[in-house]
Amino acid sequence: MNCFLRIFLLIGLFLGTVNFAHSQSSTVEISKNKVVVGGKTYLLHVVKEKQTLFSISKAYGVALNDLMKANGKSQATVSINEVLRIPFVEGQKAISPIIVKKEDDRYIYHVVKEDDTVYSLSKKYNVSMASIEKENPGSNQSLPLNSVVKIPKNQQQKELKGSNIPQHDKKYYYYVIKAGDTQYSIANEFMMKQKKLRKLNPKLKNRILQPGDWVRIPRYLVPPEYFEVKEEAPKDTIKEELVVLDTLQQVDEVIAKVAKTKVSVGLFLPLYLEANDTINQIVTRKDTIEIVTERESRVIYRKSREFIRFYQGVLLAIDSLKKEGLSVDLHVFDTERNPEKLQRTLSQIQFIDFDYWIGPVYPRTFAVAADFARTKKIPIISPLSAKNPQINSNPFVIQLNTSLNSICRQISNYVSEDFEYKNIVVVHPERYKHLSEAKLIKDIEHQLFEKGLYWQTDEVSYKKISFDEYGRYGLEATMCDSCENIVVLPSNDQPLVENIITNLNVLSQRYAIRLVGFSKWQRYTSLEADYYYNLNFSLFSPYFVDYKEEKINGFVNEFRNRFMSEPSDFSFRAYDICRFFSWAASKYGADFPDNMNEMDVELLQSAYHFERMSAFGGLENRGTHLINYSRDFKIRHKEMKLMEEEEKEKEQELDLLQKSFEY
Repeated sequence: MNCFLRIFLLIGLFLGTVNFAHSQSSTVEISKNKVVVGGKTYLLHVVKEKQTLFSISKAYGVALNDLMKANGKSQATVSINEVLRIPFVEGQKAISPIIVKKEDDRYIYHVVKEDDTVYSLSKKYNVSMASIEKENPGSNQSLPLNSVVKIPKNQQQKELKGSNIPQHDKKYYYYVIKAGDTQYSIANEFMMKQKKLRKLNPKLKNRILQPGDWVRIPRYLVPPEYFEVKEEAPKDTIKEELVVLDTLQQVDEVIAKVAKTKVSVGLFLPLYLEANDTINQIVTRKDTIEIVTERESRVIYRKSREFIRFYQGVLLAIDSLKKEGLSVDLHVFDTERNPEKLQRTLSQIQFIDFDYWIGPVYPRTFAVAADFARTKKIPIISPLSAKNPQINSNPFVIQLNTSLNSICRQISNYVSEDFEYKNIVVVHPERYKHLSEAKLIKDIEHQLFEKGLYWQTDEVSYKKISFDEYGRYGLEATMCDSCENIVVLPSNDQPLVENIITNLNVLSQRYAIRLVGFSKWQRYTSLEADYYYNLNFSLFSPYFVDYKEEKINGFVNEFRNRFMSEPSDFSFRAYDICRFFSWAASKYGADFPDNMNEMDVELLQSAYHFERMSAFGGLENRGTHLINYSRDFKIRHKEMKLMEEEEKEKEQELDLLQKSFEY
């Protein structure tokens, strides 16, 4: 089967949206379009108006659970024009769903699903494996699919309550975790840093807080009334916080407030599903009859190709999260580049409880979604654009691509950080003050002159030259043959940049040059790669993939095996986004946007460090990689963080305050 067909068929996965229930379902026409994916045969069904997932499952004779699983759904909802994969078995008949009571006074009854084990059930219900095996003879060998396992209720209650809480001592107060507590809320309650909390309680690094657990708090940070209440009636207090509720669903809701084991994500991408269908149809006529057939070798519409790669990166991230115990309920929406279509989609999904959104990617569609997200208080991530006007006034916008202004500040900090015994040369076009990149010159001069760094030593030289006016000979006249020449080029104009770099490469044979510029230059294909190494080229970028790392090779191999193609830059980026933000939402809930810098998630290519634009604005990622093409023909990188001066001062004040308390 053609690999492109396999890729395209994956679009049908996880297309979960909400549609209002209708009193009457339309007739379901059985599709004859068969496809084979991963060795399994499916029928492709396009959802029509008034059709429901139940009516479709009934028409095809497929169990509702099987249909939901084939399409990655956690809820039995569909939307018009959604493409469903129908598991196909020759001669299949309607299957009645398994009906099992949920629980009684002694047990919770669990219907075994694929991948369920005694171990996973013991973790899910907080029950020991021995208790499950005792109540279900033979379960230590295997759990047959669709069989029913009895989970003892009393044991669950005992385990929720069974927590040996140490007595308060001279140094520490032992705080008992309540429903709704997070690391952030506990640290905030006792006015301490989360890093300090984790340092005192190493177990927090490797596990999720559960009701009845305890953490150590320095005694000097705890108000006297805490000791009075807790020491007078500790049993009643704990009992009140850990009341076991009537149903498993209610218990799950309590635990979810402490640490969510499932997050709901909206993914908005221009997949152009209709265009992909159209270009793969061959229309012929016989007499007056129009005959439509499918291409044997399916092709992908060029505008959707990179975004399918992005989507595939998200799918791999979801797989990895599932293995680590975090479930993701993914809802995928085809936005094309159409704000009106997106507006209709948003009106249908307004009642879904999302943890965060990824996309849309284009400015006009993102603006529509950002306004809607603000009214619903949903964090919305801009995955690609470095320019989002909404970030200045919408506190729920999170921009991942570092802005040009922030990159300029990173470069100016880098240039002025180690400036002694250096010759700093700014090479600019004749007219440059109107350029966005001109901010780089202002930032460098601010660091050197307004902050007074230039006047602190005689061992630094600063020069500016117009390349348009003086050319290579004028450029050579600015060079120093007894120290390193740091050449800064504030431009992304390709012909100009290529011309200057070519001339600098000639001068590098005589002078020690370190060129500092922008990541965009790496895409200028007319330049020889050797030029970057000869000029000791340094740049800042929020993204960098090091193919020497084991985790990168593992991702590439998994991507190839799963999708029969190579991952793109978008695939790496999507994987990082889904993993990072899903864990953040799981750990901090609705508070995660203001706690993302506390996260410690291993990423493939991204550097994350977020700063809020203003009291009413969104968050921008200002984490970057410093990438250097060194003269020994090696590429080195180092993760950097850009912090505003006010933030640095605030951090220093907090550190001093913490030290004074500890003293």
